[in-house]
Amino acid sequence: MTVTYRESVQGLLRDRLLDSAQAQIERRGWSSVTMARIADEVGVSRQTVYNELGAKRQIAEHLAMRELARFLDVVRDRMSERDDLVEAITWTCRGVLELGERSLLVRTIVGSVPGEHDPDLLAILTVESGEIVEAASVVVKECIVSLGAELPLSDAELDVAVESVVRLVLSAITRPSKPPEQAAADIGWILGLALAGARDRS
Repeated sequence: MTVTYRESVQGLLRDRLLDSAQAQIERRGWSSVTMARIADEVGVSRQTVYNELGAKRQIAEHLAMRELARFLDVVRDRMSERDDLVEAITWTCRGVLELGERSLLVRTIVGSVPGEHDPDLLAILTVESGEIVEAASVVVKECIVSLGAELPLSDAELDVAVESVVRLVLSAITRPSKPPEQAAADIGWILGLALAGARDRS
């Protein structure tokens, strides 16, 4: 699909607006984000901010999905670096969790850096995380299929396994209790048990 000049300019403007919102969150917390501040920093009208991003709640959703794209790039890269499925998932989970530790936006949202812990913003990554889980699951499944490994799972069972892995990773990001390497190993171990059980039944 060809991207027009207008669409390209609009995409750049949206990125600048989101960059401004993210910088405000990282500096002073979610409550500091206002349409007026974004407009002033970028040099546009408040109406332009509303037109491009919607209301404040939608800004949070845009930021979450943009950050998700960074995490999915890690998934694609890391999954291709291992041939064994369990090793690939473990290696990938570790990379994603390490990125979660480095992401100032994520850490601000979950309240592990100085600043504001905002329950509405956190909800996007937890109780209202359906869109994130769905998007991540699609990418993870595509990566698994591309490995070409013979799996003892039906397509529906693979969907369940993938979603479970994604939810475990998201939980480890938002409620970290172990270092990334250990948390990733635990997730890989669980997947390995599930695959072993599926092979035993056949």
